[in-house]
Amino acid sequence: MTEGNQHFRSVNQSLGKQPSLGPIPAALLAPSLVVLVVSYFLVRVVLSLGFLWFLLVSTWGLSTWWLVVGERTWRFTNKFVSPPDWNRGYVHYTSCLEQEHDEETGQH
Repeated sequence: MTEGNQHFRSVNQSLGKQPSLGPIPAALLAPSLVVLVVSYFLVRVVLSLGFLWFLLVSTWGLSTWWLVVGERTWRFTNKFVSPPDWNRGYVHYTSCLEQEHDEETGQH
């Protein structure tokens, strides 16, 4: 092969990678915010403890969530979504041709 026949196509390096904000995967951002808000409400508002307790409780909550869920949040949270309720129903079938014939003759 000569150098003139080589063609290279540039590829996006981020294809197939999970989005993240630093070391935190993007799928864990919303649950992390929920853990922080709940721990703040529990420690500062309900128990009236100091900021150090808030840091300890929020660190405990975040690390527990990350250990239980990992990077695939959907695998854990989808267990709590109820499946749709399917009902089997039966409807009497009437042919379109019979319906047109009945309308023409005046029968019901």
